Amino acid sequence: MKRFALGVAALIFTHAVLAEDPSANDWKRSTVFVTGVADIDAKGNVQHIELLPDENKDTKVLSEELAPLAKSTMSHWAFEPATADGNPVPGRTFLHGVFEFHEEGSSYKARLAFIGNGPRIYKAVAPKYPKTKISDRVEATLYMLALVQPDGSITDIHLESAQSTGKRRVAEFVEVAMMAMKSWRAEPETVDGHPMRTWVRLPITFNLGDPLSGRRHAPELERSVDSPGEPPTSSSGDLALALDSRIKIRPQTP
Repeated sequence: MKRFALGVAALIFTHAVLAEDPSANDWKRSTVFVTGVADIDAKGNVQHIELLPDENKDTKVLSEELAPLAKSTMSHWAFEPATADGNPVPGRTFLHGVFEFHEEGSSYKARLAFIGNGPRIYKAVAPKYPKTKISDRVEATLYMLALVQPDGSITDIHLESAQSTGKRRVAEFVEVAMMAMKSWRAEPETVDGHPMRTWVRLPITFNLGDPLSGRRHAPELERSVDSPGEPPTSSSGDLALALDSRIKIRPQTP
């Protein structure tokens, strides 16, 4: 946990949206997500962690300020080690965290909360915004399910759930998302040096934002009328989270 002066706090509000609903003890979750690639030994301890570059230019400055805290926190996360033939073995996975902030007078405390782990997805092309949805000012967030294969290919792509403005149908969004995802590749998790098949949930957001500043806004989204299920209750940004990872965080890990 780390305390930041008001100057850095200004960056927080400039570059990160804080959640309306605070977490326990008034800790507020931001939109600043961090990913690190981690080597985990057979005891479930992180032996090496490397933070990956922040692809969101709006939070780049802030994430550089908070990088030491992120790396230190991830290094102390503890996992249930993967097993092979009933024996614990080392593994490699991509860890995902999100920053939370707590206001104390003119300064802030910051901490990194674990939100999941899994393979890394390389998004070769972005889904194209359907023209009819732009003219109708419809925005949406899709939650796609996909199977990451050991060779890095992505298969079995389908929609799990969706939200949209005005509960509008998302079939056009799903079509362009699936077209893009077929060209994506992944770096799988490994167990004892062997790449694993892993189911992942991939959020894909279609946001019109502000054409002048390029910033996104937070539209009121509701479950779309053609959503197969209820969307997740918590956000993971645009990160892919594993649903069946062989490497699982220990329940008591903060």
